[in-house]
Amino acid sequence: MSPEVKKNDPQNAPKKPVGKLARPLKVTAQAPVTVGGYKITSVEFVKSAVSLNGLPKERLPQVAFLGRSNVGKSSLMNALMGRKNFVKVSSTPGKTHELNFFKVNKEFFLVDLPGVGFAKVSNSKRDEMSDFIREYVEKCKDLKGLVYLVDIRHGGHDIDIETVESIRETGCPVLLIASKRDKVNQSELAKGLKLIQENFDLEEKPLCVSSIKKTGLDQLWNDILYAISRKNEEKEER
Repeated sequence: MSPEVKKNDPQNAPKKPVGKLARPLKVTAQAPVTVGGYKITSVEFVKSAVSLNGLPKERLPQVAFLGRSNVGKSSLMNALMGRKNFVKVSSTPGKTHELNFFKVNKEFFLVDLPGVGFAKVSNSKRDEMSDFIREYVEKCKDLKGLVYLVDIRHGGHDIDIETVESIRETGCPVLLIASKRDKVNQSELAKGLKLIQENFDLEEKPLCVSSIKKTGLDQLWNDILYAISRKNEEKEER
């Protein structure tokens, strides 16, 4: 007969995995979340692209996000999708050099564009990235609109104004958003909104959002869904 095996004998305990096997990846279903009244059942990172040939082949509506480096673009996208650290928030402004596509509810894409200003890159790389963004905005027929973020504390720099004017010239709808609402008091908020309205020639004061306090996300989702649902006739004709 074989000797009795003691359950608590360390020699008989299963060996613990080491290295990469010590923390195996778990595939878990994403729990539905509701952000600003909009229910999100799934979010998926699809791909990155550095040229028009690299855009997703799936013909779904796209809404892109743009703004100066460190304006809170990635944080806002995470807040909108109800996910933490899904869109990578870099500690080095301007580190993102490609277009990143996130599919929401299997119905449309939210697109993270490189930050305007492109810190820490050469002039030639900056020009290359600017040309790619311009080409994407002009030629992507699935792009339904662009959300441009401006720091409420600054009111918009010259490069912000120039970039927005350039995008408007392509016929792409631009939604101006004032970010970092949690960084200002009520008086500073009023001054910042008025300055942005004047600098960007807006009919009304822009929506102000906070990724931290989730302020303004309900209205922003309404605007995004409206852009997705409407037919962009100018782009259809291109």
